[in-house]
Amino acid sequence: MRRFSMEGDNPDRFRFRTDEKEMERRWKVTREAMKKNEIDCLVLWGDNQIFGGVQKYLTDLQVPVYPHGFLFSQEGISIVGHGDWGGKACGDYQCCRQTLDNISVPFLPSICFTNTYPAEEFCKIIRRHKWKKVGFVAMNILPAGVYKYMTESLKDVTFTDATNMMDEIKAVKSPYELEQCARAVALHEDVLAAVPSILRVGRTEREVSLALRHLADDMYCSDFLVLTGAHPYTPGGNLYLYQNNRIQKGDYVYILVELAGPGGIWAELGRTYCMGEPSPAMEQAFRDAVRLENDLAAMCVPGANPGDIFLEGNRRLAAAGYVEEGHFYAHGQGYDIVDRPIFCPEETMVLKENMYFSMHPRCKNKNAAAICIDNFAVTKQGGKRISQIPQNLISIDY
Repeated sequence: MRRFSMEGDNPDRFRFRTDEKEMERRWKVTREAMKKNEIDCLVLWGDNQIFGGVQKYLTDLQVPVYPHGFLFSQEGISIVGHGDWGGKACGDYQCCRQTLDNISVPFLPSICFTNTYPAEEFCKIIRRHKWKKVGFVAMNILPAGVYKYMTESLKDVTFTDATNMMDEIKAVKSPYELEQCARAVALHEDVLAAVPSILRVGRTEREVSLALRHLADDMYCSDFLVLTGAHPYTPGGNLYLYQNNRIQKGDYVYILVELAGPGGIWAELGRTYCMGEPSPAMEQAFRDAVRLENDLAAMCVPGANPGDIFLEGNRRLAAAGYVEEGHFYAHGQGYDIVDRPIFCPEETMVLKENMYFSMHPRCKNKNAAAICIDNFAVTKQGGKRISQIPQNLISIDY
């Protein structure tokens, strides 16, 4: 017989709640920062498991594909999400804690005449509490219709961009979060361990990817991306709908597994595989990729500038005759698949102890392209690799 808590929570249905003490820690540090910046409430938004992780960070709610918005304040959390007029955005079994309001409105991003529905409810709540300063978080996630209505309707309210404030808070992981990060990485190792039993000449990239995605789904991952790419010299990752190459003898196959673990924390793990014996050029490129990854990770000490590390990586790539990175090759993770700090010249955040990041520099020239991808944590001694599997070029010839 199933047993339910006084809150109506069904532990069999929602198995991966964040520890209460951890949630209280997040609320405390966020509210202290809000008080320091004289912000009365934060506007958060979520409509997927890949980006918009700040709402998961503060609410512990895994939002569905249909969008949900939140107001986070000293008083509690107000939820406005898709549903019936006058209903509840979240059922009791999954509702976040410290809930002030739980309101549903029939908002859909594809239906233009619903653009203002969530904002109208936000404005009612803000007026009710007489809040005077509101901070938007993750402006690239928030719908323009919501932003426009709120800023035009609340003439006596000051609005500010609080994204950087929250980025600084989220980037440094607590001991509890680092434990969840390690669990997410271990899950990736278990999935990647299956590759030699799945990767075969004659299979398409998509068939390999689909088998790994199925494993991830069976292991309670809340979302996942698997990039595969086969090429006789320079493999690169393709997204799922473009994984149509048939793997040939002598090909090199790049596989990147990116999974959000059962609690929602992202990690990523990738290796380069060869269907037969690798060429001397590929062996050299892979050795160089591993060396570069580990050398750059060693530079990740508290106080280091990610932009400086990026420039050093490009200096080394150019000196060794490889293509320079024009994007970034390391980044933070958490409830967002890519989060700050980003290792690029534009990043203003300096590294701090217990930040968690993925490192993936690529060594590519006309003869070979190799990559080795792992997650690290910033320590006083440099980036500590969390994944335990060997950093090897893996040959599959059977």
